Amino acid sequence: MYLYYIITKILFLIFLNYLIQYPLKFKSPIHVIPIAFAINNLFTYPLIVLLTSILYNSNPSTYYFFHIMIPDNFLEENKDKINGLCKKYDQCKIIFLNMGEKYKNWKTDIGYYPITVFYRLSLSDLIKDFNKLIYLDCDTMVHGDLTDFYNIEMGDSYYMGFPGHEVGYLEINGTRNFINSGVMLMNLEMLRKVNASLLFDNYYNTYGTKKVDEYLINVVFYNKIRFLPFKYGIPDFEKGQPIADSPSFFWRTLNGSSNGTEEEMISGSNNRVITHGAYRMDKWWTRNYDFLSEIGKKWIFYASKSNVFNDICNEYRQYLSVCSKLK
Repeated sequence: MYLYYIITKILFLIFLNYLIQYPLKFKSPIHVIPIAFAINNLFTYPLIVLLTSILYNSNPSTYYFFHIMIPDNFLEENKDKINGLCKKYDQCKIIFLNMGEKYKNWKTDIGYYPITVFYRLSLSDLIKDFNKLIYLDCDTMVHGDLTDFYNIEMGDSYYMGFPGHEVGYLEINGTRNFINSGVMLMNLEMLRKVNASLLFDNYYNTYGTKKVDEYLINVVFYNKIRFLPFKYGIPDFEKGQPIADSPSFFWRTLNGSSNGTEEEMISGSNNRVITHGAYRMDKWWTRNYDFLSEIGKKWIFYASKSNVFNDICNEYRQYLSVCSKLK
């Protein structure tokens, strides 16, 4: 009986390894999707809520490989909390990537970003088993299965992302292709061929950066960037926000440079798959529930489906009254 168990386990591990090595060639109904994230200890719970939103809305045939880039001082207890999610949901595998001292001395003129934002510049070196990758910031929520997103044809593009509002005024070598780096589809195969991480290093060492990693991605690969359909990475619109007041308001800030119509922006908002809380510094987990949009209120709902809901309620105590209703 024990021998049978060992043999079964070995065969299963071989099967998983095959999925990693040949994700696009495998002919089974399983869709294997790699996604990367970059966090420090402070973003443990926001990441868990994001991962929960992915798994809660996943199709049964989708299996996710979560690659999580962390600094040297990331706590083991936080790793355990994140790993616990894949014990509750069996459609995922978690891989921690310790970045050590990488980017430790890099600076930016925007002082409120953690150094972890630069980690994604190394992804083409770090992840060798896939030729394509989704990257998501922790201030995102996923409202559907990501298979269609992952299967978008990239052609000769290196990055695809939601159009940043900068396209309305910022021109880079005659183009206005600026994307927000918080939601991206990455062509790892092409990035490896050009040694992308070295190109980023060289640019930073020569010129620095004006807006952390996002600026580097857009400047170095300005002619190899395309926009995603609006439903992937669309803001959490709220009346009165300087940029993300409404779909129509945001579309107008793009100044016709997004390759999409106002109607498509509105449709993307109504049929959103990924929401990005990019346009305000106070995030869903730091705000009072009563002041959140209907989309924003989904954050605590997804938290309630996680493996650490009680911990989240105790950490963000402004949600305690809501937590008691969701338990």
